[in-house]
This record gives sequence, structure tokens and C-alpha cells, in this order.
Amino acid sequence: MNRHAIILAAGKGTRMKSKREDLSKVSFPILGKPMVKYVLEALKQLNCEQIVTVVGFGGETSKKIVESDSKVVWQKEQKGTGHAVMQAAPILGNAKGQTIICCGDTPLLTADTLERLFKAHEENGNDLTIMTSILENPNGYGRIYKENGLVKKIIEQKDCTEEEKKINEINAGVYIFDNEELFKDLDRLTPNNAAGEYYLTDVIGLFVNDGKKVGTLIIEDMEETMGINDRYALSIASKIMQRRINKKHMLNGVSIDDPDTAFIGPDVTIGQDTVIHQCVVIEGNTSIGEECEVGPFSYMKDATIQDNSVIPSFTNSK
Repeated sequence: MNRHAIILAAGKGTRMKSKREDLSKVSFPILGKPMVKYVLEALKQLNCEQIVTVVGFGGETSKKIVESDSKVVWQKEQKGTGHAVMQAAPILGNAKGQTIICCGDTPLLTADTLERLFKAHEENGNDLTIMTSILENPNGYGRIYKENGLVKKIIEQKDCTEEEKKINEINAGVYIFDNEELFKDLDRLTPNNAAGEYYLTDVIGLFVNDGKKVGTLIIEDMEETMGINDRYALSIASKIMQRRINKKHMLNGVSIDDPDTAFIGPDVTIGQDTVIHQCVVIEGNTSIGEECEVGPFSYMKDATIQDNSVIPSFTNSK
């Protein structure tokens, strides 16, 4: 069955506290790469027929980041997540297959986890599958409301009763829909909620009322679903990504003296038996050969280092 994808990347990101009107939240970098690019590259590994990115505030910046690998549509007014998805109708409105929807500010999502969601969706014959997680403190998240183990609706935090706030299965913000049914039901949305917005989560209630099959996949690693809403969260995501990247290189035969102080970008390649010393920054499309030594406090971006090279300390290579 055909797969499609929508990335929601139109939000203003007020809590990022930037004065720049051209700077979208999803364009903030993690280890030298815009956060939305991580989401896009994870989706590309799922063999989607079409990927559509919805941009809005600072949209020209976002568009330049994603347009080589994604179609771009605009949400000119901030009317909620349901309204954002509606903007993809000219491209996906009549497409057959399954559509995964995720946010452009969730750079820690992996292709493996997204593939697991597709697998659960297909094996259970669902019309809609929601990625969820269990939290001890679910404050701030939409709650998964179930009856007799079956999903009935998602309730946004601001619309929860005191009893509903005690629900600890939360919405991780990633969904797979039957595409045709999704766009039919988007036309039925109304902004009858505390924010006066068109909630994508209200589509779940429409699916349930129409007798469609709605399921969940609980993800144990909440790191993956972490959304970036401020610069402190950005720093946490950067540290997690740093750890992932450094681990990958070390398991592939690279020695890193101090992984906590080695900042290596996601597109960097490093040959076996190379040694990376402490306090090193390596960015962009840098390629380092085998059996090299990179001295402390070095900085490299888009550099090519041949096999058996020694990069002395305090080197700045561009």
C-alpha cells in the first residue's frame, strides 16, 4: 500500500525567544543541522510516495531547508493542527494509501520507530494508529481516553477535566491515517474548543463515531517523541543526538577520548582506527579517513581528511 507523509512545521515557536521574523522554530540547528531535516530524513527511509511539509511562520527559511526532498504547502493563518493538515489537500486529498503525520520539531524520532508504527498499523488492520507513551507526570500532554481498552478520543490538556488529567497514556503526536478517510473527516472539523482551533486530534473522535478501527502503539523511549519548544529543550535534544552519533562511530571502530566533549555532525564520516581527542567540533559534510588523529580543540566543517593524517590541536579547517 502507498505511503505518504506530512510534516507539520508552521508553528511560530514563541518560546524560542527570537526577534528574527525569518527564523522558524524548525530551522534551529542540532549539531549543525536544522531540526526539521532530521524528521525529513527519517521519513525518507520509509519509502513514502510523497512527503509534504506545511510551513508558516518563517516559512521561506523552512522551505529552503526541505524543498529538495519534500513538497511545500503554506499555512498562512495559525488555526491549529487540523487546519495545517488541510493545507496538504491539493497534493494528498485524493491519494490512496496511508499517511503518517508528525511534527517538524521532533528531531529525535528514528526511522526504525516510525517503521514499527507502520507495521502495527498494517498488521492490526487499523484505519488510524496513534503513537503514545506512558508518563508518570502527563501534565501538558493530550490524554488518550479509552473505554474498555478501545480509543475513544484524545483530550487536549487545556480541555481536560480534573479526572481526565489523571490519565497517564499521552499522545506522542505521531499518527498514521487511512489517507482518504483523513481528508474526508478534516472537512467535518469545527473549532469548538478552548483555543478556537481546528484540532487534528478531533478526527480521532470522528473515526471512532464512524466505527473505524483506531489503535495505539506505546513507545517506551520518550526521548524520541520529545518536542523542541525552547532553547533549553534544544540543548537536551542536542546532547541526546551527540550521544547517538558518537556511539555509532565508536561501534564502527573510531576511538573518541571523551564523548561528552566531541561534537560530531550527523553527516560526518570517519574511517576505522581514527582517534578523536577531547573538545573537538566536526560539522557539515566532513570526511575523515582511516587511522587519523584529530587533536584537542580542533574545528572542522566540510573538510576532507585523507587516511593517516594528523590534525594538530587548535586547528580550524573549513
